Amino acid sequence: AVIVGQRRSLFPIAAAATAFSLAVGFPAADPDTYWHLASGQWMIEHREILRADVFSATIAGRSYALGEWLGEVVLAAAFGVGGWPGLVLLRSTLVAIAAFCAARIARRGGGSAAAAAIVLGVGFVATRSRWIDRPALFTFVLFAVVLDLLFAARAGSRRALIAVPPLLLLWANLHGGYVVGLALVGAFAAEALLLRRPVARAFLLVLALSTIVTFADPETFGLGGAAGHALAPPRFIREEAPPDVLEASGAVFALFLAGVLGVAILRGAGLLQVLLLAPLIWLALSGQRHLAFFLIAALPLLADGLAAPLHVATRWVASRALSRYRPPASAAALGVAALVIAAVASAVAVPTGPDERRYPVGALPALASGSGLVLNEYDWGGFLILRAPGRPVFIDGRLFPFESAGVLEAYREAVELRPGWREVLDRYAVRQVLLRPDRPLTVALRDSGWTVQAEDAQFVLLGRP
Repeated sequence: AVIVGQRRSLFPIAAAATAFSLAVGFPAADPDTYWHLASGQWMIEHREILRADVFSATIAGRSYALGEWLGEVVLAAAFGVGGWPGLVLLRSTLVAIAAFCAARIARRGGGSAAAAAIVLGVGFVATRSRWIDRPALFTFVLFAVVLDLLFAARAGSRRALIAVPPLLLLWANLHGGYVVGLALVGAFAAEALLLRRPVARAFLLVLALSTIVTFADPETFGLGGAAGHALAPPRFIREEAPPDVLEASGAVFALFLAGVLGVAILRGAGLLQVLLLAPLIWLALSGQRHLAFFLIAALPLLADGLAAPLHVATRWVASRALSRYRPPASAAALGVAALVIAAVASAVAVPTGPDERRYPVGALPALASGSGLVLNEYDWGGFLILRAPGRPVFIDGRLFPFESAGVLEAYREAVELRPGWREVLDRYAVRQVLLRPDRPLTVALRDSGWTVQAEDAQFVLLGRP
């Protein structure tokens, strides 16, 4: 029993060390990282929340709220202290925390350690797309933390339950995805109300407190804004599209979904599992950015379902090939120690800069010497905000203020060469265009006499004649 308990406690540490070693090797590469950093730096310098646009030429001064002011400040603070390596180390630490909690969640189903390790290894690696250097990372981590606490509270831990409302308060200011956390609390409260009446009052009280504290968000993004974005995402953005089973993460989602349905049909599923997984399946199908929530929440059910067939599949090997060998009790501790040491050592090789191969780095000198409004690629807006601060952008990844002001539609009308593209360029007095070479607008402007001021395989910068 002591050995089993020791291995159970070491399992999350091993998962965290492994996840850190994996996450620390990736350089920053998300296009939204740049404008999040710029926003956080502005707030640190001005000591106030950024409530209006200061980065673009098309919506300058327009008020907006994205519900992630504190997340941007934390990212900018890490960047200010440690530069790009500091940002990577923050991300890797948060991913390690998520892996630690996910490992604990995987053991909640009562399955074997081997089964938990298999489903955790497959599922957590498939969440790689959420290991991003922007405030959405906090939602990924806090989802795992809050879910782990709720499972602990369901098992009788009062301290775990008390910790939930403060975390929701923090979550609401870090990122607008906190609405998913409220849904988790709601699922546990509903299950307690229906099946476990003696503890229902405590869970309902925590649900009420968690909901109330989320309104203490000075950016005023609000519960409605967070829920509205989850229910009606912008489909033209790739991560908001439904999962693609031909991609690795989509294939793992399909595998997990089939596994959950198979276990539910063959062995049955409890009320809590239904309350948790049914809405998360819908959320994952609505947008691939939400896959990680389902993958983590499905871990205990899948680990429990895999335990029996895994035992049958390995019984012959265990009785024949390993019959004469019994690993010492200290083997697990030594293995975990080796993983922790490897994780610490991996921090030495942290990337010292971002991966900017997809960005128009070669256009920066020409932009610095130019003037007037530049019509830029949507995904390059954040890069230009941080790397070419003297040239206000046409559009960037903040999306919502550009969409409500009609700038997003104007941008798409121009770059897709719709009938009114000339009027868009004249209306906004566009002096330069920085787009990918294969854009229809790029070809049309070349033919119209616009001059090439800089170009390479990734971009072309054209100037109005």
